[in-house]
This record gives sequence, structure tokens and C-alpha cells, in this order.
Amino acid sequence: MRSPLLSGAFLRTSGYYVAFFGAMGVYLPFWPLWLKDWGLTEAEIGAYTSAGIVMRLLAGLALPVLADRMEARRLTLALVGAVGAVLFVLHLAAGAPWVLLALTMLTAGVFSAMMPIGDALGAAAARSFGFEYAHARAVGSASFLVMNVAMGGALALMGADAALWAIVACLVAAAWLGGTHPGGGRVQGGAPPSLTEMRRLVSTPLFVVFALASGFAQASHGVQYVYASVHWRELGVAEETIGLLWAFGVLVEVGLMVFFGPALIRRLGAPGAIALAGGVGAVRWVAMTFDPTGPLLWALQGTHAISFAAAHLGSIAFIQAAAPERLAGAAQAVMQVLGSGVLMAGASALAAVVYPEFGGGAWWIAAAMSAIALVLSLELRRRWDGTMQRAA
Repeated sequence: MRSPLLSGAFLRTSGYYVAFFGAMGVYLPFWPLWLKDWGLTEAEIGAYTSAGIVMRLLAGLALPVLADRMEARRLTLALVGAVGAVLFVLHLAAGAPWVLLALTMLTAGVFSAMMPIGDALGAAAARSFGFEYAHARAVGSASFLVMNVAMGGALALMGADAALWAIVACLVAAAWLGGTHPGGGRVQGGAPPSLTEMRRLVSTPLFVVFALASGFAQASHGVQYVYASVHWRELGVAEETIGLLWAFGVLVEVGLMVFFGPALIRRLGAPGAIALAGGVGAVRWVAMTFDPTGPLLWALQGTHAISFAAAHLGSIAFIQAAAPERLAGAAQAVMQVLGSGVLMAGASALAAVVYPEFGGGAWWIAAAMSAIALVLSLELRRRWDGTMQRAA
């Protein structure tokens, strides 16, 4: 019997994740360096990054909901990816700060829209074709890792524009693969979901607790994404080592997803996985306030497997159990917009104020968010019995 890991559906789903997370693997660790080399200060980098909150909300919520309503997830994914590639190319013509700010705000919506749609399609493909979502998602994390390593050296040799062109190439590939995604067929379950159904699902108290728990767990990484590379370089860490540090965090994330991901969810359940992420995250970020640069820094990067991956897998598992497939895109959108949108933008904005004055003290923002995620996920675990549509 042929393994699901060799099926065309698994390979195409994994291929999309390779392209999308390849772009993310450049954007998250290295785009702040591109902005700094363009001429922005550390405070401006945080301000520009958080300024896209409105676009993150609009694109990250409205486009997935519209894609569900029109049953056009694949088309939406392809269009957003293509537009994103064009927007990044236009950065080369940004000759004034206000132009760069406008482009930063527009590109903020690209990843926030593609993430929930891609995850909804990935989960749908896994259900339909019999493979583990965690395994396909792990391939994407591996792509993130490869780009971390490759771009660390590329920037040292070719400058910050290497990051821009890598993002463009990956987004073009993601647009093409997203447009042919195996999870993008007509969703089973009758007529397209109404806005009333979507609103009823995401406004229930249980779903709100889940969305906040997941959101705070994700958003706790906001300080890391905006200032880690800049701060490590200020501490004397070489750019090549910075790339390796990001890659190491993703390497252990891949290991967790491939070898322990499904078992982790079966053992702890969705709320338990998010609680584990919150607890480990709080310890990680408190330790980062001491500005480690040696073996401790590498060890703390290794905890990314728990602080991020466990929360992500728990969130996907909750939505799969609690939301009908017809509403999966909307549920993913609310979760992502809250975590990667509102809360992460808030963390970035607060870090933009704290970091220029206190440097590594900004990690306390992340520690507080992880602690909140832990408390909320324990409450979610107490309330939820894990049955289908309990949250609806």
C-alpha cells in the first residue's frame, strides 16, 4: 500500500509550504536588517512593523472570510501571493520614508492573509488524502530553516537586497502552488457558509478564550521577530551566526512536528499543547532578558519547538475539532488576525518604545504574553470536552 507521504497531494501541499515558509524564513529574521540598511533606526523599524496593523486586520480577516464565502480559497491564495511579490519589488523604488511606510503597511497584509487560507487548505488536504498535517507543515518549517542558513551567508556576500529577491521568488512560487492546492476543492457540507454562521462560531465564549490563548502564545514571538537579529548583531553576534540561530530554532521545531507532533496532541489535547507552549515560552523570554550570547542562547533557541510549534499544532487541532470544515477558513483567520495581527502588532509597537531605552528588557513583553497564554489555555482545557463543534 502506498504511503500517504508519497502521494501527489502530500507533495503538492508540502510544496506550497516550502514556498510560503521560504519567504517567511527570509522576511522574519532578515527583513529588519534590510530596513535598517535602508536607513531606519531601531525605533523606526518597530514603528514601521507595527504600522501595518490595519492592513493585517483587513487582509487577514476579510480575505479568508471572502474566500470561504466564494469557495475560492485557491484563487485568493494565488492572487495575494502574486500581489505580494510585486509589492516587494516596488521597495527598490522607495526613495522616501513615507513610500517605504506605505509599502510596509501593504505588505503586512500579504502574509497575514496567506497564512490562514494556506493552513485551512493544508488541514483539508490532510483530511481528504489521509496524511498528517504536522508532517506537511514540518516540510515548510524545514524550508524556513534552509532559508535562514542560506540567507545569512547571502546577505554577508551580496547585501540586504538578496533578502528582497529571495522573498519575491518564494512568493511567486507560493502563488502558483497555492492556485493548484489539493485542499482547495469544493468544501463538503452544502451551501457556502453565511456571515451569520461565521459570526456565531467565532463569538462564542469558548472560541474567544481559545483565540486569545492561541493569540498570546503566537504574539509572544513578536519581539523576537522584530528585534532579535538587530539585538544579537549589537551584542556582537555575526550575521552568519544569526542565520544559524534562527535555523536551529526551526530545526528542533521540525523534529517536534515530524516525530512527536501527532503524539503530543493525542497526549495533551489541543488546550494542553497551547498551555505547554505558554509555560515554556515564559521561561524562554525571561532568560533572554539576560542577553545570553553563548551556549545558553542556542539552548533557548531550541525551546522554539515548544513555544511556537506546540501552540500552532494545538491551535490547528482545536479548529479541526471545534469548527465545521466549511468555517475552517474563517476560524483560522480570526485566530491568525488576533495572534499574528492585533496582539503581535501591539507587541511590536510596545517593543519599539521599550527596546531603544532598555534593549534586552523588551523580552519582558514576550514573557508576560506567554504567561497570559498559559493561564487562558488552562481555562480552555477546563471548559472544553473536545467534542465536535462544542465551540459553535
